[in-house]
Amino acid sequence: MQSADELVSDDSIARKESQVTDEDEEEEVLLEPRFTYSRILNSIPSVFTKDAASSLVVHDKFVAIGTQTGYIYILDHLGNLHSESTARRHRSAVTAISVDTAGSYVASCALDARISIYGIGSDEFTQTIDLKVAARSVAISPDFSKRGSGQMFVTGERDLLLHERRFFSNHKYTSLYQGLERDGLISQISWRGSCIAFTNDTGTRIYDRNEERMIALVQPIHDANAMSGCRVIPSHCWLNDETLAIGWANSVCICVILPACSDQASVSSGSSRSPTRRKTHSSAARKVEVNFAWRIDMLVADISFTLKKSGSDLWKEIVVFGMKRLPGEKGGEVVEAELALLEPDGIESYILNTEDRIEMRNCTLRNLRYFHMSALPLESLYFLLGPNEFIQAQPCSADERVRWYVENDMLKEAVEYANMHESQLRELNALQIGKAYIDSLIAKGHYHEAASNLRTVCGRYKDQWEYYVNEFERHNVVLQVAKYLPVKDPQLEPESYQSVLVAALYNHPLLFHGLIKAWNPELYRVGAIIDMAMKRVMQDVVTYPLTSQQVAAIYRALAILHTHERKYDKALMLYIRLNDKTVFQVIERYNLFDLVKNDISKLMEVDADLAIRLVIENANSLPARTVLTQMTKYPKLQMAYLNRLLERNEGDEFANLAIRLYAEYDPKKLLPFLRKKQSYDITKALEICEGKQYIKEMVFLLGRSGNYSKALDLLINKLDRMDLAVDFCRENDDRALWEALIESTMNRPERITQLLNTAGEYISPLEVVEKIPQRMVIPGLRDSLTKILHDFELQLQMQAGCRSVMLDSTDELLRRYLSNCARPALIDGEATCILCSFGLTCEQSCVDEEHMRENVVAFGCGHLIHQPCVERATNQQERNSATWSIDNASCPHCRPHKNTKFVEPPLSSVCS
Repeated sequence: MQSADELVSDDSIARKESQVTDEDEEEEVLLEPRFTYSRILNSIPSVFTKDAASSLVVHDKFVAIGTQTGYIYILDHLGNLHSESTARRHRSAVTAISVDTAGSYVASCALDARISIYGIGSDEFTQTIDLKVAARSVAISPDFSKRGSGQMFVTGERDLLLHERRFFSNHKYTSLYQGLERDGLISQISWRGSCIAFTNDTGTRIYDRNEERMIALVQPIHDANAMSGCRVIPSHCWLNDETLAIGWANSVCICVILPACSDQASVSSGSSRSPTRRKTHSSAARKVEVNFAWRIDMLVADISFTLKKSGSDLWKEIVVFGMKRLPGEKGGEVVEAELALLEPDGIESYILNTEDRIEMRNCTLRNLRYFHMSALPLESLYFLLGPNEFIQAQPCSADERVRWYVENDMLKEAVEYANMHESQLRELNALQIGKAYIDSLIAKGHYHEAASNLRTVCGRYKDQWEYYVNEFERHNVVLQVAKYLPVKDPQLEPESYQSVLVAALYNHPLLFHGLIKAWNPELYRVGAIIDMAMKRVMQDVVTYPLTSQQVAAIYRALAILHTHERKYDKALMLYIRLNDKTVFQVIERYNLFDLVKNDISKLMEVDADLAIRLVIENANSLPARTVLTQMTKYPKLQMAYLNRLLERNEGDEFANLAIRLYAEYDPKKLLPFLRKKQSYDITKALEICEGKQYIKEMVFLLGRSGNYSKALDLLINKLDRMDLAVDFCRENDDRALWEALIESTMNRPERITQLLNTAGEYISPLEVVEKIPQRMVIPGLRDSLTKILHDFELQLQMQAGCRSVMLDSTDELLRRYLSNCARPALIDGEATCILCSFGLTCEQSCVDEEHMRENVVAFGCGHLIHQPCVERATNQQERNSATWSIDNASCPHCRPHKNTKFVEPPLSSVCS
């Protein structure tokens, strides 16, 4: 016998069919192989020498193979036989094998009407049951090995029977389903949790032991007539506790058991022949929903699944093992075993991810029932059984997948996969595969694609980067690698970067500027690049002509290079010549204002706003007068500079200059400036405004200088604006101005109307009317007078209304006051004088101890005060008045006299 480690790989086992023809487009699509196949040897050849397999089940602990002579062989996953558990359990071919979850007991059935249950390492529940009718399928309870579980199993012939162990090893069976002759035989049973699924000719039913009822019937979607030439046995595979996959003939169905809903009635089982023993159920019941139903181009022997992630409970693909008819020579037909991976794409559609054709002996449709697959999805192991061979399928190794990509000229995919799974490669090297890919692209002239893959291939290998820079340079396409070159981790030798820069300088000056701007100067030798750039624009421009845009790009790059070399004067000179606003960034970053303070006018030409901001921020280095002097030839720039100064409340000494500049270049700002500032010479400002005939500004200046009459004359005679004249008189509030305004309107009838309409609120209309010359025709006078009288009437009405409101308010306040005065004042035992705070009912006076009881004065305001306290609170002058008496005295607390101080009497003077 061979060693346990020996798994002999046979390349002839599986021919990976990688070509699938599209029906619409005659294109061939390669399907990547997902599995590698190897025959399991060790004890297997000796078993198949004397017998042929008929059934299979695989558990985490062992493999059980049933044969056509009734033997059941127990082996490990490497094919080593466990002879102590191997025996002939039946007298005919084993049709089905089932294992409990713990892997402790195996149940099997055959056409000899015997059910054999035997333990692996334990024989407590080992038993053999002879049935009246041979069972075609069997399923053992998942918890069979647990004590007290009843050691149940189900068998299927035409009916579905549940067998349960009772006392003294007796068995009791219950019919869960009774089939008719047209329903056919139950050829497959599976048990998961509380659900038992079984299939006969009419479909797959699911029985729920918790509800003790059928919860679903999944009808077959394949054409039974088309399968008349072979016996097709359905296959079950539970993807999880609620999901069942059914493979049958050329179809795959995946159904999900949904939880019960309170408003959901019980789901019909598809048959009225359910067990008679039934408990009372609520109206709520679980239901089953078919999520996917696919027709495939092969006959299913068995199905399983793959997982989305290692160790995950989420399934990803359905693994189908079966047979496929293929066209043979001379118009015949050939049948081959096949393993396919199907990924859901829709309810009735799927994606074929792989399709492997496997060479197996005795591969005919008549023998389809003897071909089986059992899997350990968590370990990605799939075991394929034929009558005379046993094959293991496991995922391809990283080396195998990469090798397949290379063999099929899919080098890009090979590189990507090799880099992603580099740690899993044992025989191949990701770098060498990548280099082969890059070399092939260069050989084909696909330089751009080759350059774009350099990062993937070269990674952090410095020598490889430098090698390919030289290769691209040798093919005169080194610029293709410009944007992919690493600048750190790894950082290449300066020669690599300089070769790219030189190529860009002569072939793509704009790219040259971009690279100089983006790359750190530590990557290359700055001095050498400056020399080459100067030579390019000074000498080589004849041989290699440049456009103005390209020249500007090279000079901008030179400015950056000079900055790297700390030759700031040259850099600033170039930026100014190019009118490049970058000059301001350089000045601010390196504090270079002293280098340009004599070239402010040039900076203003580049960008006035930025130049002004720069000058203002460096005001300590350059006085404003010097700046304005430099800008003498640029008055608009002077004005812009003054604007910024004035916005910062600075530059009042340049007010006269500002007036001149505003008058010349920005008249809209002149009047606001005149109103805001007072530091200018009014005479000069007036001369400038007279020269420009700025009437509004002249009026303002005349008003500020006190020449109101001339200002008013300008408003009336120059601007002909009566409204502005009225506003001017109102602002200055001079009676003489109003009279002058009235006199100036008497010679213009239309002005009289305007005056009456606009100035009626500020002057008496009667004064205007009285001065109107006799027999002067004034347009609109009647309407103006009507409006004035109407406004006067409204004014009188408003005054009357206000007076009425005031009188009503006065009456209300008087009534409230009289009501307060009429209120009684309560004097109880705890009442105190508001002034001295002693009791009002004391036995002796607050002032004189000789008087036993003093009078108490009650005022209308409600205050109670001792009479002596009132007298003391009233000043001497008032008491000496002939009109004063206690009867007409006012409350000293509410209306205290000024400078009157009330002195409290000593405690001994308080009456008891």
